[in-house]
Order: sequence, then C-alpha cells, then structure tokens
Amino acid sequence: MLIYSIPLLAISLLLIAALSDRVVGYVLVFSKVFGLSEMAAGFILLSLATSLPELSVSTVAAVLGEGGLSVGNVLGSNIANLTIIIGLAVFFSKTEILVKGQSQKELVQFLFLSSIIPLFIVQRGSLGPVLGIVLLVLFVYFNVTLSRKNGKNELIEHVNKMDTAIVGLKFLVGVGLIVVFSKFVVDSSVDIAGFIGLPTSIIGATIIGLGTSLPELATTIQALKKKLFDMALGNLLGSCITNITLILGVSSLISFSPVNVVAVQSIMFYVLLSSLSVWYMVGTSERISKKGVLFLCIVYIMFILQQVGISVLIF
Repeated sequence: MLIYSIPLLAISLLLIAALSDRVVGYVLVFSKVFGLSEMAAGFILLSLATSLPELSVSTVAAVLGEGGLSVGNVLGSNIANLTIIIGLAVFFSKTEILVKGQSQKELVQFLFLSSIIPLFIVQRGSLGPVLGIVLLVLFVYFNVTLSRKNGKNELIEHVNKMDTAIVGLKFLVGVGLIVVFSKFVVDSSVDIAGFIGLPTSIIGATIIGLGTSLPELATTIQALKKKLFDMALGNLLGSCITNITLILGVSSLISFSPVNVVAVQSIMFYVLLSSLSVWYMVGTSERISKKGVLFLCIVYIMFILQQVGISVLIF
C-alpha cells in the first residue's frame, strides 16, 4: 500500500493548494455580490465551508451516541486551528497576520466567548437540546452581527459580470473536492505512519486532528498570500466559532449521551490557553507575529505530548 500512499499524498496536497486558491477567489466574488466585507465573507462563507469535515465527523458520532467524541473532535480541531494551523499558515505564506479594526477584535471576543461554553458541558456532564438551542442561537447572532459590518473590499472590475449561480456551483464543488482530498491525505498519511511504526495515539493526535483542519490551512495560506488578512482571520477564527456553536449545537440536539468530564477537562485547558493567547496578541500588538506563532506551536506540542501521556505541566 505504501507505493500508492506516497504519490496519493503528494498529489492530494498539490490539488488542495490549487483548489484553495480558486475557492478564495470565489469567496471574493460572493463578498462583492452580497456586499460583505472580507472579514464577514471569511467568517460566514469560508469558515462554514471548511468546517464540513468536523461537521460530518461530529454529527455521525452524535447519531451513534458518542457525544464525547463529538466534543473531543470540536475542541481538538479548535486547538489545532488556533495553534499549529495559524503557525503553518504564517510559515508557508511568509507573512504575519495583521489585525486592524473593531470587527477583527470583535471576532476574537466572539471566539473567547464561545470557547467558554464547553465549561458548561463539563459541569453538566452531557449534551442536550437546551444547550443545542443556545449554541445555534449564538451561531445565528454572530453571523448576523458580522454580516452587518461593511468594509472596503478591493476586487477586479469584471467580477460583476460573472454568473453568480455558476460561481456558487464552482465554490461548492471546490470545497467538496478539498474535503475529499483532505480525506485522501489523512488516509495515506496514516498508512505511511503505520509503515514507519508510529503509535496509534500519536497518529490520532496529529494526523487525524490536522487532517480535518486541512481545508482551513489551505484556504488561509492562499488568503494570506493575497494579503487578505481579514478573510484569513475570519476563516480561522470563524471556523473555531462555527465548531463550537453550529457543530456542537447540532450534536447537542441529536445526542443525549454522557460526556467523559475528565477527558474534556484535560482538553479545555488548551482550548482556553490558545484562545487567550490569540486574544492577547490581537489586543496588544494588533498582529499575530512570527514570534507569536512560535509560542502557539509550542502550545500545540504540549497538547500532543499530553495526549500521548507525557505531561509537561506542573499542576
């Protein structure tokens, strides 16, 4: 199988990069058509689309009565997005993420607010319809709030002549293909890691966790390369907010199973640490610098070590 896994991995990564560039362009067209700012377009359109892997995994888990798996998938994906995904996006795009304007800071506040919500799951020890309704209401509120904030959106003139329906179809196809190729990346990576002899715990904490965040990584890199900082931030942070509100909300509505409180508590520390770190960077320096992403990557390494049973904390 290894003879097929390596070429499949390489081809899938190349196709994801190419498709992501197209998807970002389609989002720019939609932002012009609907009068959305880059931030709102990244949050409402791009983040929702790139969260499809997390949505599918969590929904299936909830239907099967595995509410704990839904919560773990959402929280683990958020930790990856706020740490290693930001780090890799800055590294590959070779540019820092500049954060200017009230909308960006407001988005970070939304992120921190939504990150606190899982604490109620820890207290309750289970999901439920009341929690699901609250989360879905928050999702709608965040989207409506950001959609009302208009911003300068620099686009080439010919986009007004494009058929919106065709662009919409291309956008959906592009996102769907990114999700499919992301699965190929995960499967082939697992085969390669298994051949090398990596433990399953490390494979799950790294390859599977990062695999569901590949769409966010690919589209964020392309947005940063185009200097679309608002869209990049809206995509990354919006994906995290979507995970907590929409995905966990849907899971809560269809799952009544108990959640392993101890397991969630161990993950919650890193959810709050990563959220607070990004909030601090945005609030103090109005940028996520290369030094900042180095710290975020260290946080992710600490999280991985804990998942494999190596604690680096003194408490």
